[in-house]
Amino acid sequence: MSIAETKLELAKKIIETDDEEMIGYIKAIFEGQSDNWFEELPANVQASFNRGLTQSERGEGRPHAEVMKKYKK
Repeated sequence: MSIAETKLELAKKIIETDDEEMIGYIKAIFEGQSDNWFEELPANVQASFNRGLTQSERGEGRPHAEVMKKYKK
């Protein structure tokens, strides 16, 4: 099935449904999509992410298991 056929099939199903919850889910999917999600984050979150990425690239990270052991209650 081509992408055009799939889109047409989905459009028909959306038009035919009266399920408000389903329509809400579909709407949320489209509204939640963003190609620039990183740029929408606050500047301090972006900076923290970039700092962590740089540290990881330098091999300064810690294994997940080690961190979990330290902070496990």
